Amino acid sequence: MMDARYPIEFTVPAFGAGSFYIQEDLRDEFYSHYHRHKEIQISYVLNGRGSVVIGNLIQPFFENEIFILKANDPHIFIKEGSDDEKIHVVHIFVAFDKLQPFFDMQELHRIRDIFKSLDTSKKLIQKYSFRIRPKFQTLLGEEGLAKIMRVIEIFDFLIANEKEMISLYSGLPDSTFNDKVGVRINEVLRFSLENYNKEISIDEVARLIHMTPSAFCKYFKKHTMKTYVTFLNEIRIEKACQLLINKSTENISEVAYLCGFNTVVHFNRVFKNILHSSPSEFIHKHAVNLA
Repeated sequence: MMDARYPIEFTVPAFGAGSFYIQEDLRDEFYSHYHRHKEIQISYVLNGRGSVVIGNLIQPFFENEIFILKANDPHIFIKEGSDDEKIHVVHIFVAFDKLQPFFDMQELHRIRDIFKSLDTSKKLIQKYSFRIRPKFQTLLGEEGLAKIMRVIEIFDFLIANEKEMISLYSGLPDSTFNDKVGVRINEVLRFSLENYNKEISIDEVARLIHMTPSAFCKYFKKHTMKTYVTFLNEIRIEKACQLLINKSTENISEVAYLCGFNTVVHFNRVFKNILHSSPSEFIHKHAVNLA
């Protein structure tokens, strides 16, 4: 649990030099707090897999996918896999407001319009994004004009593939989160991600942020647009999908218990309600897609 005297800020600045801040994550884990920032974030997953939470939406991520996170969308990336596997992601942070004169150049109007109309965060899957992988890989070694040219090449690629981008609607109005709310929701999110495979009671979660169970339920629903039980079930089903996709086990009963469900019947019901297919159908569909 976070020390209340030194809370993790929910809104964090993207520090770095230059007009476009480039960050490389080549380490064991991602930044471990649910957070947001004023910059648009473009992230290419060079290596690694796991889940990303954007607002109240949880999605898997895989190697060779690009995420375009709109400004102030709360998010956290969570690694899956063994402890000795490293994640490798290159991020471009775009301070769109500060760079308005740059984007006002005639040649950049198209990418300006994409950024200005970014109503949700978006994802570009492997099928399309892998072609730009070398540009992200060489971006880290670029400086000065060469760096700006490489970034513009990436922008040009995003323009060409705009229609292929998948919307990741978080379900949260822009005004829903302030920093105080964000810190509280971060506590609940981190606890849920660390304990999804155990039995979790509303009373237990409410105590984390010093609320009564009734007040917590209303608070969580107000700020995430869904109940805590629904949110927890979505985390558990996403973890189940990761186990099934990665073939950690194809025993559905084992997956159910590993992900915090007391019975297979309940697991099957929740799985179908969220994904509109049974676990067996999901396994089959994924096997066909990989074939």
